[in-house]
Amino acid sequence: MENRSPRFSLWSFREDVYIETETADETVVIHSPWGELRLPRPSPAVLEALRRMSLGPISLENVIDTRQDRADLDLLLDRLQHLVVRSFGDDQGRPLISVVPIAREARFGLGTPVLELPVRLSKYVMLRTDGNDYCMESPLSLHRVLLHGAEALSLIGPLCRPANPSSIAPRTRHLVGVLMATGMVVQAVRGDLLSRVEFAEDTDPALVGWSPLELMVHTRTTLGRHDYDFGETHRVDDIQEAEPLVKPPHSGPSVPLYRPPWDELVASDPPFTTVLEATRHTCDFDIRPLHARELGELLYRSARIRAGDAADRPYLSNGRGYELELYVTVNECTGIPRGIYHYDPLEHRLEHIQADPAGIDRILQDARVAAGLNVAPPALITITSRFRRLTWKYESASYSFVLKNVGMLIQTLSLAGTAIGLATRSLEHVDITSTARLFQLDWRTESSVGGLAIGRRAR
Repeated sequence: MENRSPRFSLWSFREDVYIETETADETVVIHSPWGELRLPRPSPAVLEALRRMSLGPISLENVIDTRQDRADLDLLLDRLQHLVVRSFGDDQGRPLISVVPIAREARFGLGTPVLELPVRLSKYVMLRTDGNDYCMESPLSLHRVLLHGAEALSLIGPLCRPANPSSIAPRTRHLVGVLMATGMVVQAVRGDLLSRVEFAEDTDPALVGWSPLELMVHTRTTLGRHDYDFGETHRVDDIQEAEPLVKPPHSGPSVPLYRPPWDELVASDPPFTTVLEATRHTCDFDIRPLHARELGELLYRSARIRAGDAADRPYLSNGRGYELELYVTVNECTGIPRGIYHYDPLEHRLEHIQADPAGIDRILQDARVAAGLNVAPPALITITSRFRRLTWKYESASYSFVLKNVGMLIQTLSLAGTAIGLATRSLEHVDITSTARLFQLDWRTESSVGGLAIGRRAR
């Protein structure tokens, strides 16, 4: 099928925009995700254009007859750029692509680009399907581009690598201009295909430290650069119930842990400032084993359920979901056999998990490397997250909550370890595949998100 030039512009409002025209004060109220805007009542022709735009894409030339009405409408639409969807169709009026604003600050200025240097898709662009259309997004853009069907997708195929303007078919030049206006396509700052081609985004000091995925995660788990539902939305209530606040106990054997008497803690604990100043990430470990009493005290101080309230624990938790679980790999600890255990915060005990000895060796060696240690740690705490504790309730922010909660738990464990006289070292990375297999988990529902090596301070 021959591609047709996407040069015909169609206008509409976002689907979540509602135009209210019957008001007591003879104004027009425009409701949107970013609040409501009250405008003086325009002329009948302009009002009819707004009404039709709320129903779907239209050609303004089919609605507006006079120059004055068109000038008034253009002025109004310029003010409403963050609510207006621009679609570009073929010569039969069918939309090929649509440019959807996704932030209050979104502005779309479609000029005539000067194509003199090679162009390509931005390396920050991500392409997916929303179930109906192909969808292009970039953390650097305040717009989403919808590609309506395979024909539209084929138009951008050649732009996966730098392309000289002379190689761009005339029927796609206008489309390239549209994508450049959204930031989805970038033009080189110098060079040609016979020499080195340089794009500004490849050397921009503000961007070179970001991977496309990390920058996308940052912009989509915060507010200001997207239009996704955010926060406590309960969007999956109908298909997914929240997991219990406390994970059901394992059926295997368990090891009860030491509970330090409260009066002894109060009497012997060092001052908090002393603990803060003594906590060192670079503290070296020696080869002396831990004792079950020390491990029990560490977990009691840091992660137990206090006073029978499952949402009352020593560390803070965004959303109070307490989705984090602790798995303890014991290497050398007097009083606790070598092996892998799940920590039960309600009963303050370790539940044994049957594991392959070779897997235990592997996770300890991986932890040694990830923590930058010379020896395998006497004990390793792997932190996992039961994601559905948060995803059933929160949208867009849930994984960001998990990472924040991991940081607060590791900090609590580290401070408590220092107070006891232990050394701790956080892991720079975790292997979600091997830990899921070792802990007998489905990584999609519960997965490793952090870890902490526990040992004794080197003399």
